[in-house]
Amino acid sequence: MQRLTGCVILYWGFLEIKDLIFYAEPTIRDNYVSNLLILVDMTAIPAGCFFVFELLSEGWCTLRRATLLALPFIFFTLHYAFTGANYVIDATFIFTWLYCAGFTIYMAILVRRYNRLLAENYSNIELVPVQWLKVVAVVLAVCLAVWTTSCYFSSWLWDSVYQLTLMTLWIVALSYATRRQIPPPNEEKPLSDSILNDNLQQTLQKIMTEDRIWLRPHLTLADLALQVGTNRTYLSNYLNKTHSTTFYDYINSYRLEAALEQLKDPNNSATLIEIAESCGFNSLSTFRRVFQRAKGCSFTEYRRKNFSNNPH
Repeated sequence: MQRLTGCVILYWGFLEIKDLIFYAEPTIRDNYVSNLLILVDMTAIPAGCFFVFELLSEGWCTLRRATLLALPFIFFTLHYAFTGANYVIDATFIFTWLYCAGFTIYMAILVRRYNRLLAENYSNIELVPVQWLKVVAVVLAVCLAVWTTSCYFSSWLWDSVYQLTLMTLWIVALSYATRRQIPPPNEEKPLSDSILNDNLQQTLQKIMTEDRIWLRPHLTLADLALQVGTNRTYLSNYLNKTHSTTFYDYINSYRLEAALEQLKDPNNSATLIEIAESCGFNSLSTFRRVFQRAKGCSFTEYRRKNFSNNPH
C-alpha cells in the first residue's frame, strides 16, 4: 500500500506540474493542446481507483487489472492525439461520468464486504473504518466544482492555486488512509467436519468465562481461533450460525457485561473510561458505540434510568 500510495501521488504530481508548466503560456488554452492535456489529466481517475480498490481488497491490483482500468482513457487520449476530433472530448466526458458511477457502485460493494470482514475478524475496529472515503468523496465533489468554475474563469494564477491545493489535499488523504487502514485477513478454506473439535462450545465457553480472553484490547478472530483449536473461517461460521452474531459483537458483549457489572457497584470509584479500558475496550468512544448498538440508547440515558445513585 505504501508503494502504491507513493506511485499514485508521484503520478498525480506529474500531472499537476505538467499543467502548471504548459498553462503558463496563454496561447495553450482553448485549443488542440489544451484539450489533449485535459485528456491526459483524465488518467488520474483510474490511478485513484487503483488505490481505493487495493485499499479495500488487498491484492486486487494486478498489472492486468490496472491496464484494463486505464485502457479506455489511453484510447481516448491517443484517438484525439491523432485525429483532433472534438467528439472525442464529449465522448470522454460521458464515459468518465459512467466510469465514476460504476466505480462508486463497486466501491460501495467493497466497503460493505470490507466492513463485514472487519466485524468478523477484529474486536476493536474504530481504528480501521472507511468513513474517510466519505470525506474523500466530499473533497472530490468540491474539486470538481472548482475545476468546472476554472473552465469558465481560467487564469494561470487560479489554476496554480487550485492545482497545488488539490495535490496537497490528496497527499494528506492518501497518506492518512494508508496509515489507518488494516487489511482484513485473507480468506482460508474451512476445516472439514471430521477434524473439528467436538467440544468447541465447551472450549470456547471456558476461554471466554475463565480465561477472559476478551480482556485483550486488540483481540482478533485469529487469536481466538488459535486458542480454541480451529481456524478463522470455521469459528466465524460457528459464531454466525450458532450465536447469530459476528466476532466483533460476540467479544464486545462480554466486555459490555463486565463494564455494566462494575458500574452497578456503588463502591467502585473508577471513572467510566477506566472501567471501559479495564474491560477490554481500547477507548471510551468504542464503549459508547457498542453500548448504543446493544442497548438502543446512549449510556447517559441508560445510566439515568438504572444507575441514578452511582456518580460514575
